[in-house]
Amino acid sequence: MPKQVLGIELGSQHLAAVQLTGSAKAYEVTAAVHQLLPLLEDPAAQREQQQEVLENLIDTHRLRGDTVLVALPAAHAAMRNLTLPFQDPRRIRQVLTYTLDEHMPFDPDDVVADFHVLPAAPTGAAPILAAAVPQEFMADALDMLHELGLEPSIIDLDVFGLANTAILGGASRSANTLLVDVHPSRTLLTLLSHSTPIFARSWAYGWPQGDTELETYAARLGKQIQHTIYAYENALQQPYDMEEVVLSGIAADAFPNLAHFLHQAIGVPVEPCRLTADAYRGNASLLTTAEQANTAVAFGAACRGLHRQAPGLNLRRERFALHRDLQELRGRLVVVGCLLVVLAGMGIGALYLNNRFKVERLQQLQANIEQVFRSTLPDIRMVQPMFQMEEKVRDISDRLRAFGGVSGAQLSGLQTLREISMQAPRELSLNVDSLTITSTTIDLSGITGSYDDVVKLQGALEASPAFTQVKIISAKDESNKVAFKLSITIAQDLDNVS
Repeated sequence: MPKQVLGIELGSQHLAAVQLTGSAKAYEVTAAVHQLLPLLEDPAAQREQQQEVLENLIDTHRLRGDTVLVALPAAHAAMRNLTLPFQDPRRIRQVLTYTLDEHMPFDPDDVVADFHVLPAAPTGAAPILAAAVPQEFMADALDMLHELGLEPSIIDLDVFGLANTAILGGASRSANTLLVDVHPSRTLLTLLSHSTPIFARSWAYGWPQGDTELETYAARLGKQIQHTIYAYENALQQPYDMEEVVLSGIAADAFPNLAHFLHQAIGVPVEPCRLTADAYRGNASLLTTAEQANTAVAFGAACRGLHRQAPGLNLRRERFALHRDLQELRGRLVVVGCLLVVLAGMGIGALYLNNRFKVERLQQLQANIEQVFRSTLPDIRMVQPMFQMEEKVRDISDRLRAFGGVSGAQLSGLQTLREISMQAPRELSLNVDSLTITSTTIDLSGITGSYDDVVKLQGALEASPAFTQVKIISAKDESNKVAFKLSITIAQDLDNVS
């Protein structure tokens, strides 16, 4: 979706607004308006007039912007070129207002300041272009904008808006280019070096309405240009060879005469400010030559909203710092919510795939179990295969033990009888009534002559390595005989039994 940016210039005696739609790669001017204001002696009345005119321009031309940028008059600020011994922006910001103290007529605690870093010197020092604006002036400007429903993200000075118009809206310029923007109440001068603003000032003298005094104005402007260059060379101790002047704020019919007189005064070419950038999609019916001349600063402020790396200041600091509004916070929450939804979706997908692999593995194991069960017990209905297979194995094991087991480690029934007959004492009178042999025990009942005979039989059988325990279950006298019952536990480890 194209981005909509609104740039506003709040001049002392004029207002200008430019609305851009698009992106840094391609944009068009969808609105460009300008209006002069009469000078009032009462500052409060002047502010009310500004607010009324700006509100009328916004409503009449339906000016809107996802991003709003405002340029204040540099005449209300103290601007200085300074060189600090360190380059850390945080340290510079900590000492900035107190470094400007001796260069401005304001108390350091009553201003808001910002700086633009210039190309660093080889020594490691940090040359900066700094500006400070009274907090009261900033508060009045913000109050007026808030009453109109505007929340500017950046508040800059008009000299930087002029620089961004030349840097971002026009073709490549000479290495050293002087920008001049002329209005009836003031003249802006900004020095560019390799497309970087390095020095700026606002001259409280505007061009006359009419051609009769253009030559006089051009001569005075030429002197101001020379004074500006001298001031720069004195502040930074390096020469500035001006190669051309780019002039804005002059109507097309007055430009040739002023350019001619100014060229005679300074001896360098004077060109008009034209919007020729590749990204600009011109609309002749919307941005006429006069509008382009009068809205150069507002256009540069709007361009900064499309280009994040554009040079300039942002005086919305300290108590004027921009607080994120509810809509922006809601947008950020929506982004975070979308990321959480994506992460949750990925987690659910991973859980689904993991469960699916486990289900497929379980189905494969169940198929293998069923195949083994069917091949082992073809005539039995499968209900609980593990328990059914364990019961079948136990049954087969018991049967094997009855026949000596698979390895021959257990006694067979015949071997058990033989072991009992061999261990029973020969002198005993023993009649066996019943003999029950299982895989682990033998139940033996019979009749013998006395209880002592029963005890002798118990001891003889316990002496056999084939039996681990022989217990007398019962022994009763019957007609001078003793009826007994023994429980014999068969040894499981019979490797030593012959």
